[in-house]
Amino acid sequence: MVVKMVYKKRLGKNLKELPKELLPREKLLKFGVDKLDEAELWAIILGSGTKGFSVLELGKKISSLLEKGAENLSLERISQIPGLGNVKAMKILSVVELCKRYSNKQKENPKIDAPWKVIKIVSPLIKGKKEHLFVLVLSLNQKLLAVELVAIGSLNVVNASPREIFSPVLVKGGYFYILVHNHPDGEAKPSAEDIAFTKRIQEAGKLLGLELLDHIILGRDGYFSFRENKLIE
Repeated sequence: MVVKMVYKKRLGKNLKELPKELLPREKLLKFGVDKLDEAELWAIILGSGTKGFSVLELGKKISSLLEKGAENLSLERISQIPGLGNVKAMKILSVVELCKRYSNKQKENPKIDAPWKVIKIVSPLIKGKKEHLFVLVLSLNQKLLAVELVAIGSLNVVNASPREIFSPVLVKGGYFYILVHNHPDGEAKPSAEDIAFTKRIQEAGKLLGLELLDHIILGRDGYFSFRENKLIE
């Protein structure tokens, strides 16, 4: 608390006037990057202030601008911050753009490492009261490459050939895959046919160098994961 009070009092002063332990770089090295606020992070990125403005002052001004939204951020708008020239403004704009791109990539290709992530993706795709069989195609690091509906069955039965299942996995360059199907009018518990089908597909996939991560059944009030229930090892 004392450190925060001293920081607030001295924020607008030259960095040379701050205690060493309050300097952004020293704080990062000693406490970790997560202990720095936005102004301090921007101070590290900018590296130095300008005449009449300390780097922490500039960091605080940038934070205030970004709090209003980064959607329509432009070089001209950033350059209007007193004390910022074109070079620093370009650096700020580049960092913001990189953050946007990485964020979009994460949304487009999420890592699938839990059943709830599968359910969130597939549930909106199921229409009507028939069984739907989906295959989720995953990369070597389990990033989602594609979601393919490979078969629609009757009320209680759905069948698909290995060719129908593995075709999208191979075309998309997948390594892992997950099967998902629904039980429209029943529990999520697998039938004997579901278990036999899963084993058959798993063995066929091994011949192609593909690994089945899970088979998830969606029911009215829950789900069943073959891996969680040790039916897939």
